[in-house]
Amino acid sequence: MAQYSLQFGKLGWRGRIGLVVAVALGLAAAIALVILSLGLALILIPVVAVAMVIGRWRLGKMMADAEAERTRRGAERTIEIEYEVVGKDRDGR
Repeated sequence: MAQYSLQFGKLGWRGRIGLVVAVALGLAAAIALVILSLGLALILIPVVAVAMVIGRWRLGKMMADAEAERTRRGAERTIEIEYEVVGKDRDGR
């Protein structure tokens, strides 16, 4: 298995400063992303919860209205139509 080592001795003072600045910027970007994600979650979780409560309430209301309409009309409905059976018996055979 090959072993690798990271050596900073070959870097000059500008390289070391650049490395420190790059690491600091990377960490700052990662922390900012975490803070932004948590902030959005804190805003969106209540919005989604309220939308779900309103949606569930409206669905329940629509279901109750549909059930009331069904019982008002009667559970069973008969559709009467005129029809003629078409087949072999039509010719009298």
